[in-house]
This record gives sequence, C-alpha cells and structure tokens, in this order.
Amino acid sequence: METVKAQKFTARCYALIVSDTGRLLVMKERWRGVDLNKLPGGGLELGEGLLECLNRELREEFAHFEPCQWTHLHTPTHYFTSQFRPDEQLLLNYFKAVAPVNEQRWALNPEESENLLGIEWLSLRKENRSWFTLESDRDAFDKLVALYD
Repeated sequence: METVKAQKFTARCYALIVSDTGRLLVMKERWRGVDLNKLPGGGLELGEGLLECLNRELREEFAHFEPCQWTHLHTPTHYFTSQFRPDEQLLLNYFKAVAPVNEQRWALNPEESENLLGIEWLSLRKENRSWFTLESDRDAFDKLVALYD
C-alpha cells in the first residue's frame, strides 16, 4: 500500500500547564465528530509567532485563565501526518508554563461548548499517559513527567 504524501503542513502549539498542586491541565474536545483527550492549544495562523498562537488559543478556549510565561518543552522531529487530514503534515510545538497556576482560576469558554467538552487536572504519573488520545500528546506528557521525577 502506498503512503499518501502530505501536500501542505500546519504548525500547531500546545500548552502544558501545571498547577500549584502538581496536576496538569487537560481537556476533552470534539473534533470532526471524534472525542479527544488532549492538551490545550491549536493551529498557528498566518502572521503569528508560536507563543502568540499559544496565547490566542488559550484566550479562545478559556473564559478564565491565568496569563503564563512559556518555555519550550518538546517538538517531535519525525515526520507524521494529521490523523484527520492525511494530506497534511504537522509540525507540533509543546510549551510548558514557567510558573504553576491556580486550578480555580481556569474555566472553559461557554461559547465553545459544542466542541470543548470539559477540563480536568491530571496527576503527573507515568501511567496517566494513556489518558491522551494522540500519541504526540502522550510523548509530550512523558517529557513533562520526566521533569518531575
């Protein structure tokens, strides 16, 4: 079977936000009819830098949130395509919030409730990697957990 080669690529930015209780902010989202357990974030728009994209995505997804300073955590170096768009190559960028946040100050944007199904605060335990739907999020989670071992 011949592999479909991507016709374009998309850069995406995701946030790893750890609370002052040592738990990670994660979300449940519906994308094209599929329920995903994932990290907050999304696609880069033309004219944006990576951190501008990340901050815009947080403003869109959350009605209440704490502004964060970011440090780069992980960018996968292998080639892969979107599971939803096989003709699209993804360049994923994962950033960690520098300082812990207060869990009580985060709430989803109710205007996005059709696609954003909920948030959770996930313990930073290796066995929780299976909570994530996408392998790339599991890999980023592993890198985060390694920082706290």
